[in-house]
Amino acid sequence: MNSNSSRPSRRTFLLTAAAGVLGAGGYAGWEVFRDRDVAAPPQRSALWTFEGRLKFGPAGDGHRVYAVTDSPAGLLSLDAADGRRRWSVRVNAEAWEAGPLAVSGGSVYVVSRSGVVRAHRADDGEPVWSAGPLGTGTPDRPVVLGSTVCVHLHRNTDDEAPSAPGVLCGLDTATGQTRWTAPASGIFQPLPGRHLLLARTGKLTDSPGDVRPVGALDPLTGEARWQAPASGSEETIAVAPDGSTVYLLDEQHRLCAYDPEAGERRWRAPAMDGVITAAGDGSCVYVCTYRGDLAAYDAKDGALRWRRTVAKGYCRPVITQRDGRLFVTSGEGFGSDSLFTMGGKRGYVLALSVDSGKELWRVDRMEACWSAPAVVGDDVIVTHDSAWWSYDARTGKPRWRLPGVSSVMDDPLVASDVLYGLSSGGVQALRV
Repeated sequence: MNSNSSRPSRRTFLLTAAAGVLGAGGYAGWEVFRDRDVAAPPQRSALWTFEGRLKFGPAGDGHRVYAVTDSPAGLLSLDAADGRRRWSVRVNAEAWEAGPLAVSGGSVYVVSRSGVVRAHRADDGEPVWSAGPLGTGTPDRPVVLGSTVCVHLHRNTDDEAPSAPGVLCGLDTATGQTRWTAPASGIFQPLPGRHLLLARTGKLTDSPGDVRPVGALDPLTGEARWQAPASGSEETIAVAPDGSTVYLLDEQHRLCAYDPEAGERRWRAPAMDGVITAAGDGSCVYVCTYRGDLAAYDAKDGALRWRRTVAKGYCRPVITQRDGRLFVTSGEGFGSDSLFTMGGKRGYVLALSVDSGKELWRVDRMEACWSAPAVVGDDVIVTHDSAWWSYDARTGKPRWRLPGVSSVMDDPLVASDVLYGLSSGGVQALRV
């Protein structure tokens, strides 16, 4: 999946609208609007719970979990094993509008909507430097490439919200000094193992869609090593997990594969306008549309393997491939059919055969799906409006649930067979 999950908007609106229906505890809605033919599974107990008012997180480095706190504004570090507070620091008022954070090289980096970037020591939370403001906009999770921390704030051109020009820039990780700046880009994605950043390049225009070429930027200079034409969608790009291939949709919505170093095109195939996802094992590339269409292409040559419709209404299928199966959720709060009269949308979880696209099982829910399916062993874990749910990877039967968690603020984190999730009440950890 692409990583731009931090921006509040439709997802926050839908959760707020549903809150009055589902009740303050969230899970009460299950008893009122019980899903037909979906029995409530046993409830699991959390490994540990940390209560607090948090905004973004969690991020982790294997031993600690980090999050942005809301009241008081600041940063927090917890022990990943038992949830004990290791340190917490308060920061200036700008942190009230802080965005998602990143942990790398012994430092925690966080960007605010006002364009202030802060670096703190991961061991004890001590401030290292503060830079900016660099601009205004909605921040993405910072990306650290070598000695550069890349920062991106989305521009806002919505007539109903304050205008924000956004910015894309690279800062020195040791000092916070700005190395380069560029116009905001709807694409902001690192190339694994390549020390390159994929982003739109060139002068930004006033047109609604950003149709500038996508380039592979050197994090030290911000200069593009190569460029390729791309469609105007923000999710028109994907990268093979090992960084060996970059996939793009061009202006005519053709799926293209590029060499990440030289930018040479390896193949091009007719496709459709949508969201690209590269399979974890490198075998397939998937394109899915907001109309619920899903197509699988061979990663070697772009040959179409299969195409099918997975939903009848407006949705954005979110997928994860594992062991010959493709697990799909409606994702981002978009439902499989039509709007709830109460302000929400239905969701679904299903499994398809990677080889043929044949449906293996499907569960339709009265609750939206807010996360990509996380597959751990035989568990397919999905965040619904009010809880984590696990579905049996072979049958789709609900296995267990853990109420009181949600990914409305950020995606869950899975590390060492432990699932960490953030909700309005704090952090919960669950061994899976």
